[in-house]
Amino acid sequence: MEGVLALSIPIIAILTFGAVMIGRGPIGQALARAIGGHAGEIELEVVELRQQVEQLRLEMGDMQERVDFAERLLAQPRDADRLQA
Repeated sequence: MEGVLALSIPIIAILTFGAVMIGRGPIGQALARAIGGHAGEIELEVVELRQQVEQLRLEMGDMQERVDFAERLLAQPRDADRLQA
């Protein structure tokens, strides 16, 4: 058991060193640019979605006013003369 542990420590150290070197090299920089490039697109999409939500809220308020107006009209008593004509 101690032999396996003693052998795995250098292997883990070498793999870690390799991962760090790849991460700091051109491949890591390309990955960082790719990840960072999408952040701007996502932020733009979030702004657009917030604008759409605000527009929908305004439209929903307008529709609620119309429904309230229609309910008030329907709640008014009707004249008997209008109904007979």
